[in-house]
Amino acid sequence: MSVEGVMVSYDYSEDDEVANILTVSASGIMFSHRWVLTHGSILSPLQQAQVISNAKRRPILNDEFYANLPEIYVTCEKRSDGSAYDSVEKLSRERSDGLTDLDHSSYHVRVLTGRIVHAWQCGVLDRCVDAIMFSWTIGHRDGDVRAQTQLGKALLSVFVLVDLESGRASAVPLRPLSELFDMVKPAPARGSEVLVHSTPFGNEVFLNTVTKGCVCGAVGTRPSLLLTDCASSLGSEGGPVYSDAPESSLVGMVVCSVSWWRGEWVGLTLAAPLRTVLAHKLSVPAAAPQRAPQPPRIAAILDLIDACTVLVRCGNAWGAGVYVGGGHVLTCAHVVKDHTSEKVSVYWQGVKETAMVRYSSRDGRAYDVALAYVDPRHYAGIKAAEFSHKPPEKGELVLAAGYPYFSDSSVPQLRPTVTRGHLSNVSPSMLQTTCCVQSGFSGGPIFRLTTDGAAVVGMIVSNARTHSGATHPYVNMAAPAAALLRPLADYMRDRDQSKISQLGNMDEMIQQQWRLLPYRSKI
Repeated sequence: MSVEGVMVSYDYSEDDEVANILTVSASGIMFSHRWVLTHGSILSPLQQAQVISNAKRRPILNDEFYANLPEIYVTCEKRSDGSAYDSVEKLSRERSDGLTDLDHSSYHVRVLTGRIVHAWQCGVLDRCVDAIMFSWTIGHRDGDVRAQTQLGKALLSVFVLVDLESGRASAVPLRPLSELFDMVKPAPARGSEVLVHSTPFGNEVFLNTVTKGCVCGAVGTRPSLLLTDCASSLGSEGGPVYSDAPESSLVGMVVCSVSWWRGEWVGLTLAAPLRTVLAHKLSVPAAAPQRAPQPPRIAAILDLIDACTVLVRCGNAWGAGVYVGGGHVLTCAHVVKDHTSEKVSVYWQGVKETAMVRYSSRDGRAYDVALAYVDPRHYAGIKAAEFSHKPPEKGELVLAAGYPYFSDSSVPQLRPTVTRGHLSNVSPSMLQTTCCVQSGFSGGPIFRLTTDGAAVVGMIVSNARTHSGATHPYVNMAAPAAALLRPLADYMRDRDQSKISQLGNMDEMIQQQWRLLPYRSKI
């Protein structure tokens, strides 16, 4: 497949002074040795970006728009072309100390030049942004955050085509986009492993940096947007996303690496499934295949997770919960903090029912746990979670499940977002994980993988936060299942309220740990 990740850049200055020239860059996908597809974020400092924003899904067809765009530089890995220069270069290296492999690709790049010949806004993705990301902050840099966010949202669904051989604009570039469509595979299903190739920070030292993760969820039935826990940074927009199994295939493009929502960093990378984007552009019939099947083991694990992970809502607050059987749902106390004045609802696979809170620990006290009850007869197919009785181990692979991006319109297709990480620290009263966790994961389960599928080892409680309130999505704490199981089992056996109150551990050392305070030795 003649597709590779590249860095796309150009020189820009607002006042034409040489000293103030900046390099604007993004990642991109070069295909068929001539064309480069990149993301609309690269246009953000240009006046043409406002033209696209105002066009609102209408095509940009006038020649003046393209004539005033800057020359584009495309940086990619260098390949030998058999020229005389290759032999001179080889001789020069032979005279070096020989201690470093100077022939390695990381020391050599080639820079090609081209012109932007087409830019368009994908209506499917733009509608998804309007519906799901209306309260998000995109990019979050210094300056006018509101203006940048509005422009960032407008450009998030924009794609840019660069021609490396022609400086003439093409109003209907169907041929190259059709070529790319033939190379693209359907979007991988939730839980599938993916790779992102990108050049973060616009520095060729990072050319085609590879990060690995999984598809945590998808928005839209086509789908319209993929959520992945692949790590990415500013400048990764436009980078290709590849499926990792059974063979490497191009499936998407990074469209957002850095964003804020509800005062938190969004740790997930957002990717557009290219088959959806190109099918919409080329008017391919909707009956075309749009989604790749899940590998059998991944599908089985996700079925287990889906069967016991519910969404819990109380007023304007929501989080996740673990169904433990008999109509009982384990969640966080802060999720149902206002249960005395607000209705508590439990959602599971399109069904919403009112719940009663049987127990909620005191505000700010470990383990921040609550137990709710809902009539299980309303949920056909819901299953009690299997809890692991084997002690968790530092470094082992775990999965986190929650509902970070819940909206009322998504209830019929509601499934938990699942992220992957490791147990970074383990104690009898706290588990720490590197799973990507946002608001909406609180009360959700942490699973370890077993030979039979997956079993719960803990319940997500919170992220680490800075003094300013910003959260670290990949540093989070969970209450160990072992600390909750005995009082939970005792209560469910005879409904003795005094036994369920033991879920609120009063040991001062444990309270200090959950306040993230240093231990004080009694010696």
